[in-house]
Order: sequence, then C-alpha cells, then structure tokens
Amino acid sequence: MVIGVAVPATLFAHHHAVNFLDEQVALYGEVTRVDWTNPHVYIYLETEGEGGTPVEWEIETGSTPALTRRGWSPDTLEPGDLVTVRGNPDRNPDRKFMSLRAITAPDGTALVVQGRPAEDPNARATSIEGIWQALGSPYDRARPATHLPLTEKAQAIAANFDVANDPFIECVPPPVPDSLTTPYLHQIIFNDDDTITLREEYWEIDRTVYMDGRGHPENGPRTNQGHSIGHWDGDVLVVDTTLFDDHAFGNGSGIPNGAGKHIVERYEVLEDGRTLSISYVLEDPEYLAEPVTDTRQWRYAPHLEMLPNTCDLEVARRSIGP
Repeated sequence: MVIGVAVPATLFAHHHAVNFLDEQVALYGEVTRVDWTNPHVYIYLETEGEGGTPVEWEIETGSTPALTRRGWSPDTLEPGDLVTVRGNPDRNPDRKFMSLRAITAPDGTALVVQGRPAEDPNARATSIEGIWQALGSPYDRARPATHLPLTEKAQAIAANFDVANDPFIECVPPPVPDSLTTPYLHQIIFNDDDTITLREEYWEIDRTVYMDGRGHPENGPRTNQGHSIGHWDGDVLVVDTTLFDDHAFGNGSGIPNGAGKHIVERYEVLEDGRTLSISYVLEDPEYLAEPVTDTRQWRYAPHLEMLPNTCDLEVARRSIGP
C-alpha cells in the first residue's frame, strides 16, 4: 500500500539514478525475501494494491559493506516482517521497483542506506600505509563527463551517451582516476617483495605498484587497472600507470579509455595526519584534448575493516531495468 508522498529529494549520483523519479513515496507491506548480494542488496515487499490485490515491489538498496556499516546484517529483515519503506520509484509506473532511502524495521528502528561511516577524530597516520575512506562524492554516472576537455571524437561519443552502456552492469570496475572517489574503503599495503598494493573494497580490486625501478613493458598486456610503477619523492609516493584496456567509462562517465591513456598520481599524508591527498595528471590524447589535473582526498580510517564485496553479474545487470 502506498501510504504517503514525501517532498522531492535529489538522488545520489548512482549509475541508475536516471531510472528513478525524484519524488519519494512510502510503502507499507510484508517482507517476502531479502537477497544479500552485491553490488546491491534487494528487499522484496508485498503490498496491497487496488481492490486488495497483492503487489510485490523490488526494493534496491546499497552494497553489503555499505549496509553493514550502517547497522544492517543478513538477518535484519526476515520474511513476514511488516515494514514501512521510503524511496524513489521507477519512472516506469508498471515496474514495481524502488531505490530505497530509509526503512522502519519491525522494532521501530529506522534503518538508512546513505551516509559515510563515522570517523575516528583521534586517528593519526605516520605514513600512507593503512586503511582510508574517500571524501567527497563519486562522479555522476548518469550523465556524460562533458566537463572534461574532450577531443572531437570524445564529444561525438558524449553526444550519444546512454547510461545503459555503463560497464558497471557487467561487473567491470572503473580504473583511476574515477576509482579514487568510489564510496568504499581503500587500503595501501607495503609488501616485502618491493611492491605496494593499492587495494579497493570496491569489487576487491588490487593494483600492484612495482617499486624496483623497472619501466613499463613494451607492448605489454592492457588491463582494467593498467600497469603501475612507482618511486618515492621524499614521503610522497609517485605512481605512474599506463597500459589500460578499453573501458567505455574509463576517463569518466561515457568517456572511454584510449590506448595511450597515462596517469601519474602522488600520494601524500597532509600535516593533520588524518588526510591523504592524491593529486594526479591524466593524459589520453585520443579522448582528452589536454591533460587533466585534479586532487582527491581520503580520510585515515584504521578503525574500519575491509569487507567482502564480490560483484554478482546477474545482480549487477538488474541495475538498468527495462
């Protein structure tokens, strides 16, 4: 049963936001099942339609790491629970599909799906090693990245932008620089074999940075995260990456990678000991008319734990509905 309409609210810039209305509605009904999956957890809710006919809604929520840090578990909701959900319905009124904003559990507890984990204000990093959480918002996957200095080829691609082409729905993660802003944890690990691992909770990505002085291999294989070599500039880690494979959103939403994509990142702990600054210079002559420079920031988060986050292909494909 639809029991109310909330004031309009702007959706987060998810890959699928274009599919949902800005207006929020509230539903009351019975939980029939919960799919504890990634990249999204789904709740199925039976409500009362016109004339008392049962109607089942599919409620899309966040990932399992995101929900876990907001107090959820696989057993938070069980079949038979009577709950009220609030969210943004699909633009297609015939599709009983909703993006969740909040839910009231059977015991009256309000469960939410948004917001960053609480910070530890006393934590201080002595080096870049450790666990960090990204600050700021991820880029808007629902619109082409026309703010970038695009070549004519890239402009033509952006003009024909279609969010359904997002590699996300095939469980293909973004490479740098956009991976730096995903709303998940990041971990920097110093290894004993002259390498550094840049680990992302987002679909459990590991980037290996070779610190032994080698160069990039000639005609080496192109991969999703590219080939990275690094060195120290004082306390600053400098990471040089190339050999990225083709990716439809590799330089931003709707803007692909070219074979000549090259990025140099600089990782530096700021004086406050709480913030990691990551500045970069991105070049891609095929799609970027000039180099792009920018800076991202992460917050030191040793109190948080990296959680499993394997992408389920069938689940990811639900993100762009009919």
